[in-house]
Amino acid sequence: MEKTGIDIKPVESLADEPLTRALLSGLPPDTDITVRAAVHDEGSGLWASWGRYRSNGSGIIDLSEQTPSSGTISVADPSALLWSMRPEGDNDATVGMFEKNTLDPLVIEITAEKDGETVAGATITRSFVSRDRSVTREYVDGDGVTGTLFVPEGEGPFPVIVCLSGSGGGINEPRASLLANHGYAAFALAYFGAGSAPRELSEIPLEFFGRGIDWLKKHRSLDMDRLGLHGYSKGGELALLLGLLHPEVKAVAAFSGSAYVWQGLAFRRPAGSWSLGGRSLPYIPMKVPFKSMIRLMTGRKVAFRESYERGLRAVGDPGPFAIEAEKIQGPVLLVAGTDDKVWPSADFADAIVERLKQRDKNDGIVDIREEGAGHLVCLPYLPSAEVCRKLVFTSSDIDRSSRAMIKAWNAMLDLFREHLVSDQE
Repeated sequence: MEKTGIDIKPVESLADEPLTRALLSGLPPDTDITVRAAVHDEGSGLWASWGRYRSNGSGIIDLSEQTPSSGTISVADPSALLWSMRPEGDNDATVGMFEKNTLDPLVIEITAEKDGETVAGATITRSFVSRDRSVTREYVDGDGVTGTLFVPEGEGPFPVIVCLSGSGGGINEPRASLLANHGYAAFALAYFGAGSAPRELSEIPLEFFGRGIDWLKKHRSLDMDRLGLHGYSKGGELALLLGLLHPEVKAVAAFSGSAYVWQGLAFRRPAGSWSLGGRSLPYIPMKVPFKSMIRLMTGRKVAFRESYERGLRAVGDPGPFAIEAEKIQGPVLLVAGTDDKVWPSADFADAIVERLKQRDKNDGIVDIREEGAGHLVCLPYLPSAEVCRKLVFTSSDIDRSSRAMIKAWNAMLDLFREHLVSDQE
């Protein structure tokens, strides 16, 4: 009898690449087999996916062609081993965020079980720095600039992508490192919550971006004439705003962003999110329902979407607070889920597209609207979240958000490849 084995491809890959093969062979014919994948995130949590499959008459299970009868996996897709993971042994009914903040690779154990007994196993590694491409890392925190720059090996000059985190602030190094592995100089630029940057998201001076650009210009290997922006959540609002204010930006990708300038997140002292020239930009105040305030103060889960919708209704005409993304010089990618419970990002994207139509401008904006997806901020091929730090992301099946994030990430790579790379080849 053929030895039981699991053939996974690729065994080693970047974390934003799909699994192209997951084939089990040497199994007993016509037998129920449970396939599992497990990995620890950086919050010391064990995450796992599983599916119950039926081997065929030749003792083979092919995850590319077979849909399991039960489990977290619900489609025929080897990569579902990754994005359908759930916290293991967590009695909470909601799924939190998969913690990934460093560049350490993810080592994932794959097993096949028959009647509770392991009959085969394999290990795959998902990296944020490719073995085939050397990437340098440079951290800066001084003169009003805080961030980490990743530059591919070679003479360059390389196109540049500035990466902006969401309302959690800080620096998202894994995201920038993945982009660097695609041939870009990626600068994870902090605007609050890291190093000497402001501690709170309140009246952030937008001049931080110009200082970051000046710092990048000192690097001879960078081509500042090919500059892109990527931001998600609050960073999506910021990316659109900076793209409007800086015509040198050639392309903008905003995931779960906003069409308007909103109140900052220092609730003890309500103020706008952004300032320019020492003056706060006009902003729409959030109108947080009393019930949400009680939930917030008592440490329970809160969905803030209603607070933003109430804020829009209160101002009546949001035009004075609009980020006129339709006026951005380069192309814009908008990604949003209709079940975003943080804020109505799909409605925000619709508002931008509607203004584009009114200006009779039919190109320049790519709108990806994902039905049933939530707040899209996770990394591709990792599970999305229902809740993060008591903030509700979605009420739908998180697999919709996980699959939407893969689609959005690939659309972003296409955008930057077309507008920052192709015209130079």
